[in-house]
Amino acid sequence: MPRIAGQAAVAIALAAGLSGCAPSALTAARRQIAAGNYPAARQELVALSAHGNDFSASERREVKDDLCLCDFMIGRPTFMLAEERGVCTDAAKEPGSQSSSIIARIDEAARHKDADEVEAALSDQDLADAERAATDYQSLPGGDPATVARWSKQIWTLADAQVFADSSARKRSLAAAISEVRTNHRDVEGMDKSQFTRWVVKTATVSGTAVAANVEIRDSTLKLSVDDANLQLAALSLDKLAAINDAMAARCGCDARTNVAVTETGFPAYFIRLDPETRMSEVMILPRGDRAIVSATSN
Repeated sequence: MPRIAGQAAVAIALAAGLSGCAPSALTAARRQIAAGNYPAARQELVALSAHGNDFSASERREVKDDLCLCDFMIGRPTFMLAEERGVCTDAAKEPGSQSSSIIARIDEAARHKDADEVEAALSDQDLADAERAATDYQSLPGGDPATVARWSKQIWTLADAQVFADSSARKRSLAAAISEVRTNHRDVEGMDKSQFTRWVVKTATVSGTAVAANVEIRDSTLKLSVDDANLQLAALSLDKLAAINDAMAARCGCDARTNVAVTETGFPAYFIRLDPETRMSEVMILPRGDRAIVSATSN
C-alpha cells in the first residue's frame, strides 16, 4: 500500500475511534479532519485549546485526542516524532482517551527510524551516530532485544577497531610494561578470581559507592558494568580504572584489557589497555563518538 494511501486509511480508522459525541465547538475541526485537511483542523483545535478551562472533561479529551491525531497525520518535517509523542502522551492522560493507539504507531515509526540510522551509521563506521540511535531505539517500548544485542556486538567491534591498532612492534614492547606493573602490583599476583573480584570492587569504590555494578573476569579481559547514574562518578575515577587494568595485567602477566560498559544499554563507555611507551594503562573515552585519550597511573 503506498504511504499516502496507507496514512489515509489509518486516519479514517483513528478518526472513527477518536470521535464520539463531539461538542458543537469541534464541528469545524471535525469537518477539516474528515476532509483530510489536518493543518486547518489543527489550527481550529489550537484555538479551542486556549479555552480548555471552559470545557467539560469529555470535551477536553476530544480536543486533545484530535490534536494528537492531527499532529500524527501532519508528521515530519513539521512535527518530529518526539513532538508528536509529547502531544499524544498528554492526550492519553485524559480519562477515556483513545490516543494510546497513536502513541503505539509513533513508537513503531521511531523504532524504524532509529534502526535505519543505526544500520547506516554502522555501514559508515560512525560510532557516535550508531550508539546514539541504538540507545534511543532501546529506550522505546517494543524494541527487539536480539537486534539490540547484534548492534551492541557490532558497536564494540567498531569501537575496538577505531581505538586500537595492534602491531607486532607494540606486542614486542609490552614486555617491559607488563614487568613494571607486576613489580607495582605483587599483591594481586596470587589472587584467585573471587579474591581479585573483591579487590576490583573495593578499588573502584568512591565515598562508599561502588562504581561498578558488575564485574566479569575472562582470561585477559575484565568487564566492568557501570550504571548510567554512576557514569559521572566513573569519569572522576579514571585513575582508579587505570590502576585496576594495571593490576589485571600484573595478575595474568599479559596484555590485559578492561572494557567498561553502560549497564542499561551494554554499549561501550571506556576501553583501558597498557601503553608500552608510558608503561601504564591508558583510558580511552568512547561515548558519543570523539575519543579522548587520558593517561592515568596507579600511583
